[in-house]
Amino acid sequence: MKEATKDEAELGAWSTQVAPDEWVRDQQWSHPDPAFTEELAKARRQTEAAHAIVTSLAELRRAVGLSQTELAERWGHTQSFVSRVERDVTNVEMATLVGYVKALGGRLTITVEAGDRILYEDLLVGP
Repeated sequence: MKEATKDEAELGAWSTQVAPDEWVRDQQWSHPDPAFTEELAKARRQTEAAHAIVTSLAELRRAVGLSQTELAERWGHTQSFVSRVERDVTNVEMATLVGYVKALGGRLTITVEAGDRILYEDLLVGP
């Protein structure tokens, strides 16, 4: 049996001193800076929005009746590229999103809200 390193031994000794019910799980984060809570909420909203978009892209593709491979062929990319776009929309450039929607045969409109002003811009008009 391999002997524990100093770090592993210290971690083992520490963890035996902490009762399992004292482990912190699913607890609210706190920080002395009041802006932290606001920034954390903002990050959570961004993550949730990205997840909703990713889920929506895959749902749209399935609703159109296309597999990732079929969409990739229409788009001129590989299935793995389509998969990456669907999994991580946070790193997708606008041109990539336009290409994805175009391969679906869809329409893409962007809405910008600033104060009491709203701008709608058709980036891709469907067939």
